[in-house]
Amino acid sequence: MAWWRKHKDDDEWFADPTKQSEPDPDVQLVKLQASRTRWWRLVTWVTLLLAVYAAFTVSNTPTPATPKGVSLNETGKQAAYSITEQWLATGHPLGAQARVVSWDGATRTPTSGGAVYRHVLTVANGARWWRVAVAVNRDGTPIGYPNASPVAVPDTLTPDGTVGWSGTIKDAQGSDALSTLVTQWAQALTGSDADRLKVIMADPDPASVYQPLGLDGQFQSATVDRVAYADMGKVDKENQTSDRAFARVTISMTGRDNQPVQYGFDLLLADPDGTPRILAWGAPGDAPGLREYMNRWHGNLLDTASGTGQGSGPSPTPVDPSPAPSTN
Repeated sequence: MAWWRKHKDDDEWFADPTKQSEPDPDVQLVKLQASRTRWWRLVTWVTLLLAVYAAFTVSNTPTPATPKGVSLNETGKQAAYSITEQWLATGHPLGAQARVVSWDGATRTPTSGGAVYRHVLTVANGARWWRVAVAVNRDGTPIGYPNASPVAVPDTLTPDGTVGWSGTIKDAQGSDALSTLVTQWAQALTGSDADRLKVIMADPDPASVYQPLGLDGQFQSATVDRVAYADMGKVDKENQTSDRAFARVTISMTGRDNQPVQYGFDLLLADPDGTPRILAWGAPGDAPGLREYMNRWHGNLLDTASGTGQGSGPSPTPVDPSPAPSTN
């Protein structure tokens, strides 16, 4: 029995078919090294291809040129101011009342000795406007006397009523309800009653505050000059209408000397064909950038009745010049 059992264990005819033979460690090592080698080669090729692609992309990307424009902080600005003021005061070449109104920038001009800085300033004398150019070295010394050229300005304040807005669908008809609302809003805005202005704005935030202008003079009227449906809010494409609209408004007042004074505004309106509401206001042309309730005052109200502030209060959020997004 011992001999049979020994040969049974050694003879493959007696081997158990369900028994798993242990793998040869040398064979497994060779397979592992081969698989690692294949993966390493693949990673190497991919890395090489990516590096070539990146180098090709960088070499073919054009280098953006430095934009040539007017510098707002150029060498010799103060010197140009001083030179122009002295020139205006010596002999009054542009009139006895001539004064520097603004500095409009400077450009760097190459010269045989390096570069000079050409500054441009606007000068007004009460009747005419001038553009004065002064060229100075890096140390501020002028290379010549100032140069002056006249500037043509419109001799009328009459607005161009044909200019509309971007981001509109079509013109709308102003209603009597809108005219009444605009008049009430204009009276509150130009006055000094902050509570009245807040009620007219109908802001859903009970803590909101609106700062009236407290303008000098007597309110006369407020007219709606133009209305257009805005391409925002709920848009009715079939009828080409919207529940948002832009309006241009003129407020007329009488100044201290009994002379008429006009103020212009753009308005963002809600429900222009129903019960209109004013959502925001800005200067003429601002309408596409107006946002709902952007005129909230964030700070202590100013004492507009006496012309002195009771506390500091920043100006309303500046108008974003980009068009308002459409929500249709």
